Amino acid sequence: MTRTILTNANLLDGENPARKGATVVIEGNRITAVGPVPPRDEDTVIDLGGRTLMPGMVSGHYHAVYGRPDGKPGYTRDADPVQHAYWALGNAQVALRAGVTSVVGAATFDTIDATLAAAIDAGDVLGPRFVPASRALSPTVKDDSGQIISHVLQCDGADAFRRGTLLEIERGAKVIKIFAGEGHGQFVGRDMTEAEMRAAVDSAHEHGVRTRAHVAGRDNVLRCATVGVDILDHADGLDEACIDAIAEAGAFMVPSIYLPWVATRSGGKGGSGYFDQPTLDHTCAMLARAIEAGVKLVPGDDYGAAELPHGSYAKELACYVEYAGISPLEVIRWATRNGGAMTGIADLGTIAPGKLADMLVIDGDPSADITLLSKPERLVAVIKDGQIVSGYLPARQAQSALV
Repeated sequence: MTRTILTNANLLDGENPARKGATVVIEGNRITAVGPVPPRDEDTVIDLGGRTLMPGMVSGHYHAVYGRPDGKPGYTRDADPVQHAYWALGNAQVALRAGVTSVVGAATFDTIDATLAAAIDAGDVLGPRFVPASRALSPTVKDDSGQIISHVLQCDGADAFRRGTLLEIERGAKVIKIFAGEGHGQFVGRDMTEAEMRAAVDSAHEHGVRTRAHVAGRDNVLRCATVGVDILDHADGLDEACIDAIAEAGAFMVPSIYLPWVATRSGGKGGSGYFDQPTLDHTCAMLARAIEAGVKLVPGDDYGAAELPHGSYAKELACYVEYAGISPLEVIRWATRNGGAMTGIADLGTIAPGKLADMLVIDGDPSADITLLSKPERLVAVIKDGQIVSGYLPARQAQSALV
């Protein structure tokens, strides 16, 4: 099999600090070696010229159905399902071009996540690796006029959550989303009971499917960790006891501070009371403790909703560095190593022999300047399954091993 040998790379492998002068060998859709290898006649050797080679990024909280891929107004939960499906495909392709080679769904409409994921897996359309979510399962929620909100699956009582979970699994969901209670942009509804949480979690786990919870408030965060929710979204108000419980459970946490940060500065959702500065600052203050405890943190946010256009994903990483004080290398680990583990896809998230060849070529070193990841002109190439899916590696840099 023909190999591609990438030489003279500044290697960020998803685990360790950058290493200059590295060589990475791709054969098919796998990385077969990290380090010099004797070239074969049929090999293609590409000199990266000191550019950074890093794993593809993962968005751990992804709503493909939110918003339009061009960022223009037009998002509505009441749009036609076919329109939503087209937007979802466009948004997924925006993610791929932005260096996000895998996404984990965080709630969908209809069966759009599962259908899109199947089309990508079959090679019918181009997109990132996609772990499809369910519709959101929630206790009955009404809007200001007293009408039941239709975009979530209304469940009241443990039996209803069990039935809802099984229905969404039948419809193709690999992650069941639950609304554990109010907070982080959610004003209406009620807290789920522990029995309701356990019904959803146990039913999902019995079928090899994971759960994720929109959760805020110290007690609800602790309850979600205790009952076995696999992914905790937001976790506003967590304390050290919550962090210890999340770490002990081996759960993932998606803090998603970027939307609150943007909202509290724009006068948008922050101005209307959805988010507040003290809560944001408290979450940021707890991140160092979560890292120390070994919590598996992953980036991702509500792109397509409110003030976050699709494609701006890497600005979230810069927010963690510049506002929350997390090191660029650590944030890159969240987006690669931790994100890869969160997908549940084997051999994803780091650059090492045997791993899937999902990688990015960056002009510059994002572990020194995280903002490079948000600059399209610095993203030279996106590689998925060993193939260039966006950008290019100049043919002039490719040469036969005989040359």
